[in-house]
Amino acid sequence: MIGDPEWIVLDIDGVLLDVSRSYDRAVELTTNYFLDRKGLEADLSSRMIRSFRKAGQFGDDYKVTEGLVLIHLSGNPDKLLEEFPQGEDIAWLRDRVGDELNGEELQEVFDRFYFGGKTKPAPGSNNGLWRKEKPLVEVSLLEEIDRLYSLGFITGRSRAEVELAEKILNYEFNSLITRDQYRKPDPRALEVLVDGETGYYLGDTYNDKLLVENFRDEGNNFSFIMIDRENPVNEVLKEFIRQAEK
Repeated sequence: MIGDPEWIVLDIDGVLLDVSRSYDRAVELTTNYFLDRKGLEADLSSRMIRSFRKAGQFGDDYKVTEGLVLIHLSGNPDKLLEEFPQGEDIAWLRDRVGDELNGEELQEVFDRFYFGGKTKPAPGSNNGLWRKEKPLVEVSLLEEIDRLYSLGFITGRSRAEVELAEKILNYEFNSLITRDQYRKPDPRALEVLVDGETGYYLGDTYNDKLLVENFRDEGNNFSFIMIDRENPVNEVLKEFIRQAEK
């Protein structure tokens, strides 16, 4: 643990925003879209999607979606889900199933659901699933953290998706690394952001934890805090504020 951290760095999805009705739903709809073309059906729950996302080193929800499609193409999805090793990535599933999806087509379909729009992503559309996202964080706590520490964000979102998150939260992200720059768990995301200083990264997946482990392996002093129902972001931020004000 770090006594006097210089940085507090946060993920966005699952930490600052509830994305169960946006990204989770887009994963479900896109998975079913590709399975339907194969004459298959999947009974995907939000719990299954979140558990799968948390277990793997996927980097974005396009690969989460491909992974769920491949698991069902295997013929025994329950068995393959059970055997999927924590921290593995899409390459493990492609090799195991002997298939892969067209990434460009998958992204196009997924983005239609998430952004809205019939033929191409349309961030301003009224029917995009992004509009269903809900804040998990009290913005006033982010503002107070920003006063007491260096505050940063590393996300699997693109810059366009971050702009939508800013609309939901009514908050502008500064000191930000998106997937357009580096994909987690690439430690360069933290290297560029904190420049060797100490701190904590708050995330909600194994991939987030692996980001910090990779950064520590390079000799840096950084710690990870898993955000979940037992450890909600607002309580963690309040504790950082209490510690700073002692």
